[in-house]
Amino acid sequence: MQKITDVILNPDMFFAEKKQFAEEIKLPLIVVVVTGIISAVTGYLMGELTIRMFSGPGAGMGQIIIISGVVGAFFGVLLMWVIGCAILYLLSMAFKANGGFKKTLEFIGWGFIPQIFSGIIGLLVALYYLPLVQVPVLRSSQDPALIQSAMNQLMYDPSMFQFRQVSSIISIIFIIWSANIWIFGMKHARGLTTRNAAIVVLVPVIIYIVSILYTIFSGIPTPGA
Repeated sequence: MQKITDVILNPDMFFAEKKQFAEEIKLPLIVVVVTGIISAVTGYLMGELTIRMFSGPGAGMGQIIIISGVVGAFFGVLLMWVIGCAILYLLSMAFKANGGFKKTLEFIGWGFIPQIFSGIIGLLVALYYLPLVQVPVLRSSQDPALIQSAMNQLMYDPSMFQFRQVSSIISIIFIIWSANIWIFGMKHARGLTTRNAAIVVLVPVIIYIVSILYTIFSGIPTPGA
């Protein structure tokens, strides 16, 4: 708990001290795994809507979708961690950075702490909105046009649409908080100046935020954050 408090309140000092020691992946991995578990629970709640939609002859397909949603949500967070680290590691090479990839993994993993809070709040939002969603029921799972029409109806349901908007805003708020931690993490993991670390982190984060905002205002039927 002390380490978590230090990361949240003074990440610059925390990472300055941590860089003097050998890599310690276990605790950051736990942070990421907890984030993944919370994401998987939300994925399950979303999948339940799909099961209701396929409650007719396509019930088997609904089961497959919900399993895919849970597994995908969990491992998606792990992939985000590893791939995100790889992107930041490569971008930092433009500033002649030093420091290993494992140290980058460790420090970026600590930056997922705000995502735990984001996941918990997002889960509470899902528990409020998703029971209000009017789910269309498919009577046939063989017609792609009917499936697409039902999916569009589901995603544009007023309660689902509000859920997508609220969860997206939550995602943006907490990704900015994580970005603040990642800046100091990259600074000390790769030996960058604060300015250069901010550039490395903010480039992909801004792209991510823009994509979320585009989703909100364009009405693309994707399930929120």
